[in-house]
Amino acid sequence: MKSIQEFAYPGKPVFGVWLTIADAGIVEMAKWAGFDFVRVDNEYIPFDFGKMSEIIRTANHFAIPVLVRISRMEDITSLIAFGVDGVIVPNCDTVSRVKEAIELVKYYPVGGRGVNPGSRAVRISGMEAPEYIKQANDYVSLSIQIENANVAGYIDDILSLEGIDLVSSGRGDISQSLGVPGETKHPKVIEMEDLVIRKTLQHGKIPSILALSKEDLSDLIKKGVNVFTIASDDTLLINAMKNHVNDFRQV
Repeated sequence: MKSIQEFAYPGKPVFGVWLTIADAGIVEMAKWAGFDFVRVDNEYIPFDFGKMSEIIRTANHFAIPVLVRISRMEDITSLIAFGVDGVIVPNCDTVSRVKEAIELVKYYPVGGRGVNPGSRAVRISGMEAPEYIKQANDYVSLSIQIENANVAGYIDDILSLEGIDLVSSGRGDISQSLGVPGETKHPKVIEMEDLVIRKTLQHGKIPSILALSKEDLSDLIKKGVNVFTIASDDTLLINAMKNHVNDFRQV
């Protein structure tokens, strides 16, 4: 097994793409294009289980880590039992919410993930259940999203918890919590994201940040980040279509 955490440590940028299109073929394209991981947005996009299972199976087949941003905590157990490589929990604005996520994602002694020796996750690992359980806490990642500026006052209480692997910001919601909704480049928003990055590194966790331009990427690398989501599938497709048709219109 190879985890997103292992990709994150060599010191070179690691690039992922948001999946918003409910088609497993996008996973193949991401792999062929050279992305290092895919992140499925199941918070804002209503993927049904059939589509989700196809996407997870395809990612497993092509050995590209697949992380899923959940909409409900109760989805975590089935997702990790089916074979996702990581879970992204949004709105991690309280210690209790993060502790609940850890309890669901990690096995004892870190958490209390349900033990199902016959799960698909165990079968595709190629291990017997006891060996899988020993390694799963290092392999299945928990990524939390800090999306409210109010967390600044107790961010150390959250990030000191054992069981968190990756930490993301959420500039959109942070901007709203600061009274500047939608102004994701506002100095106050950047200041809060910088705090998340600094504290994440101080606590030995991995920051995973959205970078939509080369300028953003360069700036974030200087701050110590090397795991990035750099695009969404729908935006890439729309831009490619626009560029293609505009090229033809110029003939």
